[in-house]
Amino acid sequence: MEDYNYFVYFVGISHPDGLFKQGDCGVGFTNSGPGIRDCRYGTMYVIPKKSVPHNRPSAHTVKLYAIKYFSSESVVKKIKPEEEIHWVKTI
Repeated sequence: MEDYNYFVYFVGISHPDGLFKQGDCGVGFTNSGPGIRDCRYGTMYVIPKKSVPHNRPSAHTVKLYAIKYFSSESVVKKIKPEEEIHWVKTI
């Protein structure tokens, strides 16, 4: 799995079955390109793998680098909702 990017997912709407609640967040990796994606229960912030200079970063490290990446970007790519995620795997 060479071509992947990291993501941070912030939950905006609680799951009806209580699986997660508003305000929760998670990290993982995906083959989606960098940018911001609106998702069913929240927002996914995808950052390039090269933005995280660690081989096996912790969840906290990925979250910090995502915040740094999007706060310093002057142009942020907004992903079209009709584009699909090929696969997503959490760390």
